[in-house]
Amino acid sequence: MANKSRNFTSDTFYHVYNRAVEKRVIFCTSNDYEYFLSKVLFFKEKTGVKIIAYCVLPNHWHFLLKLTSQVDLLAISKFISLLSNSYTKYFNLNKEHSGRIFQGPFKSKRVEEDNYLRVLINYINLNHLKHKLVKNAKDWFYTSHHNYVGEAKYHLVDHDDLIDFKAYKNSVRIYLGYIKNIDEEF
Repeated sequence: MANKSRNFTSDTFYHVYNRAVEKRVIFCTSNDYEYFLSKVLFFKEKTGVKIIAYCVLPNHWHFLLKLTSQVDLLAISKFISLLSNSYTKYFNLNKEHSGRIFQGPFKSKRVEEDNYLRVLINYINLNHLKHKLVKNAKDWFYTSHHNYVGEAKYHLVDHDDLIDFKAYKNSVRIYLGYIKNIDEEF
């Protein structure tokens, strides 16, 4: 399947995400997550993209990425292509599977407003709570939330672009209240 052409620009944030075919689980064990995140770090360094936020869940992932003016405008596409191909090979080899595992080309949205950027960072960092995978934010290890609160196990986030911890903590409270209100309505 050919990738559609992307119009990425430098010094801009992009929300990039994809999920598994049929929403099936593709991250089954901690080894699967560890492999994926090790490749994130490897391909991040190879392509020069900046990671602002990320979350990897059993059947999908989210990244908030930034291109700098020193990087090729195709860096995001290269990063995701290398990462997806690498994980697909790993998955097929280790799970007795063949064929594609991702639903299709990754999705990307340009982030143009600071307000949306703050909401998006919370959305990505706390996506595991939205999907009710754990009850406490600190109990999901495969998210950049830990980078923002100073307890990172995986050092994938570019610290130059982290938002202020106090601002993040306040916005987390607002976001968690929003999630709680949605849960109570349904």
